[in-house]
Amino acid sequence: MSDYQTRLAQALAEADSAGISRYSSFPLLLRGLTRLGLRVRPLHFMSAVGLVLFLTAGLSAVILSFHGLAVLIEVEASRGPLRHLQDLGVSGSVAFGVLAGLLTAIVIRYQALRADLPAWRDL
Repeated sequence: MSDYQTRLAQALAEADSAGISRYSSFPLLLRGLTRLGLRVRPLHFMSAVGLVLFLTAGLSAVILSFHGLAVLIEVEASRGPLRHLQDLGVSGSVAFGVLAGLLTAIVIRYQALRADLPAWRDL
């Protein structure tokens, strides 16, 4: 077992013992990236900057996808939340993704600090 795999197993065990589920700390996307050979840390063990960048990029991409979908299917004026997303435009959708990423990063960092999880380098 490599050093990364040992640290990953220990990090997931630490998060689990703190009451943070494996799905929350190491979601499907991160597991897929790990299987592709990338050495990604669980969310609660990422650096603050890395966590913000990862979440803002990911959530912005998801919101932009929904925006593109709303534009493609030409949502009618009075139809649901996709219409509001279409009204935001591309820059508004990106801004919304950045805001959502920042807020999610704050929540995850708070959970890690509250659970007194060790830093990745200390595992």
